[in-house]
Amino acid sequence: MSLKAGGELPHITKDIDQERILRWAKLSGDFNRLHVDPEYARETPFKGTIAHGPMSLAFLNELMMNCLGEGWVNGGRLLDVRFLAPIRPSDQIVIKGRVEALYQEGGTHWAECHLSITKADGQVAVTGRAVGPLKETAS
Repeated sequence: MSLKAGGELPHITKDIDQERILRWAKLSGDFNRLHVDPEYARETPFKGTIAHGPMSLAFLNELMMNCLGEGWVNGGRLLDVRFLAPIRPSDQIVIKGRVEALYQEGGTHWAECHLSITKADGQVAVTGRAVGPLKETAS
């Protein structure tokens, strides 16, 4: 993938439902009732179940893996992640990013990106930055 400063990354759309949240709970071992028990969660300030925060991090990682491939695995980092709004069952979300800068450091070319997860109603649920190498450093 050819990246340029100011360019948009190809977005990913996900439909979130309670079944996806339950699958994440099984995968992660996190069975907090806020995520898996709708009756309990209705009595909390969230007024219903919400997706796990690390699920959002996985979606951001998926976006960067799609864009940087092996470079992301070999040194990519998520930075300054902020959880701004809960992601709920029935939400459709869009994971997107924009290249803020391309630079070279220590023989490696890097991309710095602004990332976000936005709900269908336009509410931004998660923001962050990603920094990852475009290619492996030659030894």
